[in-house]
Amino acid sequence: MTTHTLFYCPGHLSFAPHVILRELGEPFELALVSIKDGATQSAEFRQLNPKGKVPVLHTGDEVLTESSAILLYLALRFPQALLVPDTAMGLARAVEWMNWLASVLPGTVALNFHPSRFSEDPAAHDGIRAKGRAGILAAYAQIDERLAARDWALGEHYSIVDPMLLIFFKWGNMLKLDMRGFEHWAAHTERMLRRPAVATALSVEQISIWA
Repeated sequence: MTTHTLFYCPGHLSFAPHVILRELGEPFELALVSIKDGATQSAEFRQLNPKGKVPVLHTGDEVLTESSAILLYLALRFPQALLVPDTAMGLARAVEWMNWLASVLPGTVALNFHPSRFSEDPAAHDGIRAKGRAGILAAYAQIDERLAARDWALGEHYSIVDPMLLIFFKWGNMLKLDMRGFEHWAAHTERMLRRPAVATALSVEQISIWA
C-alpha cells in the first residue's frame, strides 16, 4: 500500500492534515520543513512545491498542495472514516468553511505576525497590526457565533473542518487574544483536545494550543 508523506511545519496550517492522517489510522510519514530556517524556499523544496509553502502531501503518485485540497482528498480517499458529509450540501458546507479559513484568515492574521510583508516602512507597522487585529476579532467572533449550539463545525459530526479551527485558535492565543472569551469556540477546542489524534499531533509537533 502506498504511504502518504506530509511535509509540515509545526504550528502551521499543515497541522490540520497531520491530525486527519492520525485520525485515519493509515500508514504515513512526516517530513519536517522549517519555515523559520528558510527550508520552504530552498531549491529542493520548490521542486516539490513551487509556491514554497506547506503543507504538501505526496501521495506516492502525485503531489498535492493547499490544506483544503489535502483535507478534502483524505476525506474522499478514505470515505469509511466519515470525515465529510455524504450529501452535496454537506460537502459544500465543508468547502465553504475551509475556503474561508484557508484564504481569508491567514492574510488577516499575517497583518499581525508579519507587517513587513505589507510595508517596508517600520513606522507603518503598528497601524498594520491594529488593522489586522480588528479584522481578526471580527472573524473570530463570526467563528464563535457559527459554533453556537453545535459540537462540531458542521453540526453533530466531527469533520475535516474541525482541526483547521484548532490551529486558528492557537494563533489567537499567540496574539494574546482572550480566546476563552469566545465561549463556543473554546468549548469546541476542549472537545478537540480530548481526541487522541489531536493529542498525538500536538506532542509530535511539540506545540501547545494555549501558547
